[in-house]
Order: sequence, then structure tokens, then C-alpha cells
Amino acid sequence: MRWNQPLLAASLLAVAAACTDSPTSAGPRSELPREAAPSRVMNPTTSRVVGYFPTWTGSTSTIQYSKLTHINYAFVLPTSSGGLTGVPMSGDARLADLVQRAHAANVKVLISIGGWNGGNDAAFGQMAASSTARTTFVNNVVTFVTNYGLDGADIDWEYPDPGTVDTTNYAVLMSQLSTALHGQGKLLTAAVVAKDWYGGGIKSEVFGYVDFLVLMAYDRQTQPHSTYAYADSSITYWQNRGLPQSKTVLGVPFYGSNTSGSQLSYASIVAADPTAPSKDYSNGWYYNGIATIKQKTSLSLQRGTGVAIWELTQDTQGSTSLLNAISEVMAAAPATPQPQPIYTDALAGGWANWSWDATTNLAATSPVQSGTRSIGVTITAAWGALYLHHAGMSPAGLSRLEFYIHGGTAGGQQLVVYVEDASGATHPQLPLSSYVAGGSVAAGAWRKVSIPLSSLGVTTYALTEIAVMDDTGGAQPTFYVDQVELVP
Repeated sequence: MRWNQPLLAASLLAVAAACTDSPTSAGPRSELPREAAPSRVMNPTTSRVVGYFPTWTGSTSTIQYSKLTHINYAFVLPTSSGGLTGVPMSGDARLADLVQRAHAANVKVLISIGGWNGGNDAAFGQMAASSTARTTFVNNVVTFVTNYGLDGADIDWEYPDPGTVDTTNYAVLMSQLSTALHGQGKLLTAAVVAKDWYGGGIKSEVFGYVDFLVLMAYDRQTQPHSTYAYADSSITYWQNRGLPQSKTVLGVPFYGSNTSGSQLSYASIVAADPTAPSKDYSNGWYYNGIATIKQKTSLSLQRGTGVAIWELTQDTQGSTSLLNAISEVMAAAPATPQPQPIYTDALAGGWANWSWDATTNLAATSPVQSGTRSIGVTITAAWGALYLHHAGMSPAGLSRLEFYIHGGTAGGQQLVVYVEDASGATHPQLPLSSYVAGGSVAAGAWRKVSIPLSSLGVTTYALTEIAVMDDTGGAQPTFYVDQVELVP
């Protein structure tokens, strides 16, 4: 989005553009991301409400902190040599005040880097293409986060072009940032295009580097620019590519757009039409009223972990406030269990592994579905299996076992899966072919497996063991497993 208000400093002029879904000829976009901190109106383990707060407008004293889990301070910009411009590396009193107020309310604050910037992402591309500039940038981001006592960084590169060096360089950049920030106990998030062509500029391996992605499901070139159907299809696009539900955050707009590409804040739309909150169109502006925002918030909890807002200063107060509408849905939502990861880059959370008549490589670096490592397995006898073992994990509130499997070179068509529970009972062996996307384990490709726990017979006892076994009596396949989760 582009706004015409004077900026706080001349250096912010380049940063004032916001993020959005896909390039338009009219102007910049707006976006929102960040990980969740506890709030007073929602369960912090089940929901995120991320609010973008501009560097150039708005008062830190008017933010409704109790209705947020994360605030993204937007934006600073990268330079081609790896520097940061737009906000001082230290000494910004407004940002310091925001951090103090937010942390007092148990809300996380991140610095958002990028934005639409008039469609000019040259500095991102040049910086990411140089190993020296990338390292300088990563070090500068860590320094910035440390100096202001922030909780992490949000990358809003709009957009790495599919099929170019940008795609690879973006993934390398995010990998370096992930290592540096997570090593300091900080968050890394990113705002991405809603779907379609530009989505191809984000490799699936990036899903393993971030704490979550914000899907910019707004600012389409056609009107209405941000419908419920568009939000739903955006979630489908990214999750079909392997984005976990636990890392899915739906972007929603607090502004309207018209057929000429101009934008207007929700507050201004309501000021001109007091009935605007009850609808999605007024005086030539397409936007999200209260009912649609509530529907999208419910959708974000059913298929993801919450919403991200562009941007907080565009809202009203009181009964017409869109943030209030989001908060009402969040407060009413039942506390649902979050996905429980078993394996991503390493066995964690009490899980261990062993194998029977098989060799296991816990640090396979290729192929990898997400992150940097998978579990590689080669069956060495007539029958063999990979076992993931846990002291006991309750299935209460969980519905599916999901993981990705790669058939290696042999394909592994006869693989089966079964589980054992804390009572010692072994539940039925199920052929993976019945639960694999595409109907078969593929040689040379990752396929998603999704099995209802009810099919595995797990309803009461704690789940203690998951086995992926070859039962052909001699095929001896090689296969790889990655991103194993128990999900709601």
C-alpha cells in the first residue's frame, strides 16, 4: 500500500510502502507476520494475532496490546551491501517505547524488513546474491534485534522471482537468518504472496527455517481484492506445497481498495459511511467488514494459527473496530491442541528412533522436504522397519498422523505403517498407498501421508511408537521420512 502522510524522517520515504499479494500498477503492498506471545484474551498456544505498526504514523499509546500476540514494526530496508536503512541501528525512541509497552503486555515485537517499496526489490536481490553481503546483512539484523530488545525479524521481500537466482538466494538467506536468530532464541518469520506465480519464488525448504509465514491474501489486481474465497484458496495453495498448519498465518486487510488501485483506511471508510462495518463495499471501496473479518478469523483458526493485520493504525475504536471483531472470535474459540512435531531436523520432544533390519541416517541432507535434514532408511533384510519411539504422547484432541515420504530409488511401494500404544497393543498395519497423496510412494519424489488416528486404532492410550515397515519379504527399499507431526 502507498500512503501520502508525511513520514517521521526523510530516510523513511523509501520504507513507507506496504506489502501485499501480487504486484499492481497502482502502488505498494502491505503485510504482516510474527510468532505468538501470550495475551489476555486468547490462548497463546493456539492462536496468533500479528499487527503491523508503521514506522511513519500512529501512536504507541493507542495500540490495543491485549488483543495482539505480535507487533511487526514496518519497515526498514536492506541495502545492496547488507546494511539496514530507514530506522537507526539504535536510538529510535519510538521503537524503544513500543517494545517497552508491548513487553509489559506480554506481546512480542519484531522488525519487519522490506515491504513493497514501489516494486523495487533490487537491493534484496543484490544483497542475497553475495555471500559477503548476506553475512553482513544477517549480522546487522541480529545486532538490530539485540540493540532494541526485539523478539525477532520478519522478512518481506516482494518478491523473489520464480525460476531465477533469486529463488535459490532467498532460501540461502533465510537459512542463514534462521541459524543466526534461532541461535539467539529469536523468531524468524516472513510475509509471502497469497498464491500463484510469485509463490514459486519460495522454495518449500524455507518452511523449515521460519517460525511461521504470513500469507498476504489481499490487494489482488481485481476487485473485490480480499474475499473469503481468496483467503481460503491462499491457505490451500501453501499447505498443498507442504506448509504446516502450525506455521500458517492468514493476512487480512484493515483498508479498502477501488478499481483504480487507490487505497483508503477502514477508519476513513467508516467515517464517510456509518453503515460500512456491516458490509464489504461502500462508496466505491472494497474492504472487509466485521462479518467477513470474523469469518476469516475463524478460518485462520480452523486451517492455521491466526491472523496478521495490515495495518493497526487503519482501524477504528469501539464497536466498529476490526481488531475487536478478531478478538471476539479468538476469545470464543476453544483451546485446540497444536501440532506436536516428532521429527523435523532432529528427533526432539522426548522422541528417539531405532530400526530393525535396516540402517538409519538421522542426518540425511538429501533429499530433504523441509529444513536441512531428513531420516534416511535402507532395509537390509527380507523385512525391516524404522521405529520412532516416545515415552507416551496422549492422542487427546489429535486426529491425524502426518509425514512426508520419499521413495528413494526403489520406490517403496509395499511400505506399511502401524503404531503401538502405552497398553502394549500393536494396532493394524495399514498400507501407505491408501494414505499417500497420488496413491503411491514415489521414487525420486516427496509425497505427503495423512492417516486418521482412528484408522490406526489410537483413541485412548498414549501413543508410544510409530513404525514404517517393508513387508514384502525381500524388496529392501531405501526411503526417507521428514516433517512427522501429530495434528489436531
